[in-house]
Amino acid sequence: MVEEHRQFCNGEPSFLVMTTILAFIFVIGILVFFHELGHFLLAKRSNIRVEKFSLGFGPKLVSFVRGETEYLISALPLGGYVKMYGEGKEDNVIVESVSDTGSPLASGDRIVGIKGFNLKEYENWEGLLYALKSEPHQEKEVEVERDGKVHSFSVSSLAFYDIEAYYEKDYQRGFSGKSLTDRFLVVIAGPAMNFIIPFFFMPLVFMFGISVSGYLEDIPDITYVTKDSPAHLSGFAAGDRILSINGKEVKNWKDVNIAVHSNPDSLLEFRVKTGNETKTLTLFAEAGPEGRVETGFARPIDATIAEVAEDRPAWRAGIRPGDRIKAIDGVEVTDWNHMSDIIAESNGKELDFTIERGEEKMHFRLAAQMQEDLGRYIIGITPSTDRVLKKYGFFESISRGIAEAARMTVEITILFFGFLFKLVTGKIALATAGKTVAGPLLIAKVSGDVAQSGISNLLQFTSLISINLALINLLPIPMLDGGHLLYLAIEKIKRKPLSIKTLEITQRIGFSFLIFIMAAALYNDIIRMREDIFSQFGRILDLFR
Repeated sequence: MVEEHRQFCNGEPSFLVMTTILAFIFVIGILVFFHELGHFLLAKRSNIRVEKFSLGFGPKLVSFVRGETEYLISALPLGGYVKMYGEGKEDNVIVESVSDTGSPLASGDRIVGIKGFNLKEYENWEGLLYALKSEPHQEKEVEVERDGKVHSFSVSSLAFYDIEAYYEKDYQRGFSGKSLTDRFLVVIAGPAMNFIIPFFFMPLVFMFGISVSGYLEDIPDITYVTKDSPAHLSGFAAGDRILSINGKEVKNWKDVNIAVHSNPDSLLEFRVKTGNETKTLTLFAEAGPEGRVETGFARPIDATIAEVAEDRPAWRAGIRPGDRIKAIDGVEVTDWNHMSDIIAESNGKELDFTIERGEEKMHFRLAAQMQEDLGRYIIGITPSTDRVLKKYGFFESISRGIAEAARMTVEITILFFGFLFKLVTGKIALATAGKTVAGPLLIAKVSGDVAQSGISNLLQFTSLISINLALINLLPIPMLDGGHLLYLAIEKIKRKPLSIKTLEITQRIGFSFLIFIMAAALYNDIIRMREDIFSQFGRILDLFR
């Protein structure tokens, strides 16, 4: 559909920045916390010793130790981790307990070296302990990993008899020492928690009330077709009713949106009805720079203005929210899409707008300006669309919310794996798929936008992101949970775990791939939002002036 998509807000700059930051922290914090909590709880249930539970990566900001686990918040909020003992470091020694209170060693230490001894030469702790007997009274220089740092201590050979220790590969409370079933449950628990989040949030959404676009349930009748658009060139016309797409029946505009936007850069077959005649039309759903498909056919949108952006042509000319555009240069405006096309084709020429404000008709002269990221001329207005508020009582909110969460999960899962299948089979080009990748900047901006529209929208957005995060984590890519599940599957088939060398090589490959994807996502975010990024950066600077 053709409309000006950018949303505008007229609040204080500092308020907008803080809202965006807080909303982003809320969304990412919730998703990361519950994902890692899933791993943590199942690890504890399986009696695995957990070294750290961190929200974020990098340098720690706040931390405390409770029991045998350090809980911390780290500087980079784009993820988190649960660090468990026994995750592949076979040649290190884990100190389980120390009976001598005067010993420099402590429970939880990881012995990574003893001067004069090659830890790799010994099959287990007992073998190393027997070798240490040869010089019982001589002190040994021991390298110990503690709290992420390596410390050196001088320890007498006899002091090693005061500790309970294990090679990491033999450590019964280590991850690698657990059964395949236990390890599978620990790994799968993270994505599982992300699937569960919508089942808690969506009942709250219906309880608080959520405003949704009313047109989504409308019959897909086309009221406008943009000149020279894909739809126009394919033979679509105002008055057509869409019956099916690629042989699948569509009942409303929601079905049409899903079918079109899940098949970018694909040839779609439409079955449409005009009057008593039914015909088949084909349309190439070309994806734009943002991965969004613009067909050129549209639903009816009244030319009433909801918001006007400050410092844009419409605002400077005196046009305000609530105004209804009746005509441009004497040409009667049929709906928002028609008006948008007139503005887009003006090439910056001054236009005469006939505006209806209450009972009064007014005239304004202004010239549209080019919006580079949209590639079209705009005047800085957004349409007033029909919204439906869905709000229910306590028990009905629970039942409807659970049903909606289930529907969302199934629908997004089908679309996600359907998109991957089309990508693998070549039905969707890799370059097209790359356009759809979004990163933290876009998530932050959308989080801020939906937070300003209400807590219900923010909870629903968090639910959508949570489902997508769960699905992405299940992909069989090293460094992701799906990669760990793949390792376990190979171990089950081979009846022995992969070698440390193989794990290290595949994890480097997986890490490089994820860095590439993150770079692509950030690039897409910057291209989509370059003007917003510069303006937001200026607003952040204003906070410190």
